[in-house]
Amino acid sequence: MKAKRMFYLQGFYRTDIKILKELGYTVLLSNSLFDFLRYRKYGNSFLYFYKYSLFAAIISKIFGKKVIFTGGIDYLDKDYAGNINYYIQKIFFILSSAIANKIIIVSDADMQNIKRFKKNLPVSKYFLSYHTIEFEKYKNIDIDKKEKILSTIVWMGNKENVLRKGIDKALKLYKNIYKFDNQYRMIIIGPIGEGTKLVKNIIQYEKLDGLIVFTGGISEKEKIEILKKSRIYAQLSIYEGFGIAAIEALASGNIVVHTGKGGLKYGIGNNGILVNIEDKYEDVAKKILNIISDREKYFDIIAKGVDYISKKFTYEKRLKDFIDIFEKM
Repeated sequence: MKAKRMFYLQGFYRTDIKILKELGYTVLLSNSLFDFLRYRKYGNSFLYFYKYSLFAAIISKIFGKKVIFTGGIDYLDKDYAGNINYYIQKIFFILSSAIANKIIIVSDADMQNIKRFKKNLPVSKYFLSYHTIEFEKYKNIDIDKKEKILSTIVWMGNKENVLRKGIDKALKLYKNIYKFDNQYRMIIIGPIGEGTKLVKNIIQYEKLDGLIVFTGGISEKEKIEILKKSRIYAQLSIYEGFGIAAIEALASGNIVVHTGKGGLKYGIGNNGILVNIEDKYEDVAKKILNIISDREKYFDIIAKGVDYISKKFTYEKRLKDFIDIFEKM
């Protein structure tokens, strides 16, 4: 992360920080290897993403510290990453695993990808604990007060992430929804960055100028307010290691339109609307609007989605997992 404030803007970081503090730890945030040289200031290293954090792990081990790795591992999906990126990530993961005291896998998709090349995972070292949301914040949804909004969340720090998140396809979907009902608007939530220019170019190409709202970086409270107001959430990603934003949208009573790629398959389950990236967006738009127009069907799909999240991805579940993991340190 270029700025430490991002640890509080990105939901899964913020949740883990809160859990670690609840377990009694003082949490020092770092985006620099030099921090790990200050060995007197810390006792454990809690690291994300099994890549550059490997070097922080090596430094920590030299000073006798315990190392915990977690976070999604997108590039262990060969279809998404391609051969070169896949093998680089595989090497980083194997080396990280060798150094780590504990590995916390965050999705079923990642676990399956790991088991393709690492068959035996000792249960004393490898744990499956899903990223979670603070579900209580997403409750008390009033479906009748929802507005004609299609929302999506994306970090626009680079072009690659914009394309991976399928924002180009989300804009095409919105264009077709707008064609059938011109009262709909689209809100893109997330920090502005290098990828924003690409998004604006697509907006201009699709002739959607003046119809798209960019929030920039906003607070958690503001994000939840938008998700609670919106009816449709688009997550048309090429790949998602976990898909926490889509889970938040489902918990907020949105019809989640998604590709089922990577973690989305398990994060959304049988809820929402599954589409192929190659689908005709006109047909998808019709399907969504037909569901919304049928009050009984609309209420049913929302209720099932909210119930699914409440049982599987709660803060309390990850807290319980962490208590178990850290007790075995």
